Amino acid sequence: MSKKEDVLKAVFELCELREDSKSQRGQLPDLEFWPKTRDISDRCDTSIYVTRSLLLQLVEEGKIIKSPQLYSNSLRWFVKLPR
Repeated sequence: MSKKEDVLKAVFELCELREDSKSQRGQLPDLEFWPKTRDISDRCDTSIYVTRSLLLQLVEEGKIIKSPQLYSNSLRWFVKLPR
């Protein structure tokens, strides 16, 4: 599995954990419940810089979304919900 696939899997897992308890189906939870870059990098055992680069690639591919602004001094990420 590539590092990018690892990062995508980590985002899905972290969002799934948070989505179950913090949001209604089909709606994004508040930014405070989105995983931080640090959460994802720790789960993948990669640096935050490598993780951020891979996350931005996944945003470009339309697989995840990036928070529109910093929340508590960190970028937040969430899986792209199906329409």
